[in-house]
Amino acid sequence: MTDPSISRDLVENAMDAVQQVVHHVFDNQPAVPFHPTTDLLSLDEDEQEQIRRGEQANYRGRPTMSALSFCLTSAISLLAIAHSLIDQPDVLSPVERDQLWKKLAAETKVAGRAAYRAALILSDPGAEDGAYL
Repeated sequence: MTDPSISRDLVENAMDAVQQVVHHVFDNQPAVPFHPTTDLLSLDEDEQEQIRRGEQANYRGRPTMSALSFCLTSAISLLAIAHSLIDQPDVLSPVERDQLWKKLAAETKVAGRAAYRAALILSDPGAEDGAYL
């Protein structure tokens, strides 16, 4: 690998650029709703269904903005992973290494789920069957 400090700087610049896009594009826009399934499990079925219907209506009503939001969320998570991999210490205890890999796996899940949700929205922006969940 090349100089880690240069790579770190480039990844940080990319993260800053994506954050600027998020602020520029979504500054005057309502937030794109997303509630992880694990959060919904603490609610009763009626509340879960109400939240899901609200998310679906938003995605159908604003498919481009919704997909863009999820794509940028995925990009930010992937850049955070790259940053962590570049910036990791040379020597880690087994416990520290385990914690780092669990953190990276969690970030990868966020990135993958956001990208998948964007793909669902883009593949059928008017879907009525709940394909966005």
